[in-house]
Amino acid sequence: PAIGTALSAEIDWQRRHKFMRMHTCLHLLCAVIDAPVTGGQLSEEKGRLDFDLPELSLDKAEIEARLNELIAGDAPTATQWISDADLAAQPDLVRTMKVKPPSGQGRVRLLDVEDVDLQPCGGTHVKSTTEIGAVTVRKIENKGKHNRRVNITFKEPA
Repeated sequence: PAIGTALSAEIDWQRRHKFMRMHTCLHLLCAVIDAPVTGGQLSEEKGRLDFDLPELSLDKAEIEARLNELIAGDAPTATQWISDADLAAQPDLVRTMKVKPPSGQGRVRLLDVEDVDLQPCGGTHVKSTTEIGAVTVRKIENKGKHNRRVNITFKEPA
C-alpha cells in the first residue's frame, strides 16, 4: 500500500495467546536449566530450546515437574528497561549464545518473571505464569557434542 493508505488489521487472539504462553514458558525453561541457550523455536502448540551442555544429564520428569511448579506459582511478569552500559556490565543476563539483544539504541527491554527469570527479550508474554497452563516435556535430544534439545508441549489438546 502507498504511504498514507488507511489500513485495518485484526489479531487472531487465540493463536497469539498460545504463542505468548509458549514463549513465556521458554523463559521458565531457561530458569530450570542453568546453561547457555544455543537455539530455540516455538509454535502455537510446542517449543524447544537447545542448551550448551556437554553431557546428556537432563532428567525429563524432573524438568517437567519443575516447569509445572513454576507455572502454578502464579509469578507475575513485567517488562523493564536497562541501559546498554548496564547490560554490558551484566553479561550473565544474556542467556543466548548466538543471538544478542539489540544494543545501540541506548536501552534494552528486559522480561522479569518475578523471582524466576530476568533476561533481555522483545517478545510477547502472558501476565502471569498460570496463564501458560500445564506442559509436558516431550523429549530431550542429543543434537551434538555440546547441544541438548528440550522439547515441550501444552498438556491440553489444541
